Amino acid sequence: MRIISCASYYGTGSSAIIDYLSEFDNCQSLTNYEFRFVQDPDGISDLEFNLVENHNRHNSGHALKKYKRMVDFFAGNRFIKRYKPFFDNQWKKISYEYIDELTDFKYKGYWYYDVIERGRLFNFYKRTINKIMQHTFWRGQESRNINEMPWEMTLCSRPRQEKFLECTRRYIDRLFSIPNKDNKSNILVDQIVPPSNLDRFLRYFNDIKVFVVDRDPRDVYLLAKYVWRIHIIPTESAEVFCNWYVYTRAHRITEVYNQEKVMFLRFEDLIYKYNKTTSTIKEFLGFSEEEHVVPKQYFDPSISIKNTRLWEKLNGHDDEVKYIQKTLPQYLYNYEEVGLK
Repeated sequence: MRIISCASYYGTGSSAIIDYLSEFDNCQSLTNYEFRFVQDPDGISDLEFNLVENHNRHNSGHALKKYKRMVDFFAGNRFIKRYKPFFDNQWKKISYEYIDELTDFKYKGYWYYDVIERGRLFNFYKRTINKIMQHTFWRGQESRNINEMPWEMTLCSRPRQEKFLECTRRYIDRLFSIPNKDNKSNILVDQIVPPSNLDRFLRYFNDIKVFVVDRDPRDVYLLAKYVWRIHIIPTESAEVFCNWYVYTRAHRITEVYNQEKVMFLRFEDLIYKYNKTTSTIKEFLGFSEEEHVVPKQYFDPSISIKNTRLWEKLNGHDDEVKYIQKTLPQYLYNYEEVGLK
């Protein structure tokens, strides 16, 4: 089973790749739901840093606890399902087994971050009791403290890098074999890796292909501000947006992608160069035309084209568009190649 994923920068149209590949009979699609537990803060990459690269007596065990909290969050609840429907209620079970596999041993004990993370009220209450006891019954025994968390466990973990990677690859394969009920050779998992520092993230998989997708900044800005009205992309001004756009793509100045595993795409190429671009995608993945069983059922360029060149469709934003064109010329899509200005 090979994992195929997309990586993007918000609003760049990477879901078009998932939609297009969902038209092939050798792909199991998990839809456009994002599975970010590998790349997000406290996820697998942070876990490797704290267990393998920067191990010490406190941060390693604490990193395992933080990963467990992430697992609990993504498990969802009765109102918000999150990963629950995808993994047949086995997400927590398999993830806890992964944590146990990485844990060398454990003991009853805690440090001050365990107290802090219980919240301010808990911290204030327990510390106040300690102060009272030290000034009354334990006078002269300032070093004596109440065992504030008698059942708290400290986890100890110091795996070799090889073991960490082996456990992680096995863990990810176990997880995604569950939704792949028809044992298809490819499974589509959106946003499991970021577009930056990809060489690090590719190591966590036995077999993976990644599409990094970008889009003309003019459309990203106009869509975010006037159509989607989302706030994760800064749109209070074109100037701030341009700073953010460059900031999020700065890694591409020096980063060289693994050509066998990573393919960079422009969203617009999927629309204006559909035949050429999809042919390149099939070659990259080793897919045949016969496997493309329902062409344009999930990704139809004649529909998606409506979400391009928005500066021609939305009125009153000429100054913002001109500022973006002047500031980010290297990121603009070259429409002259497709016969447009």
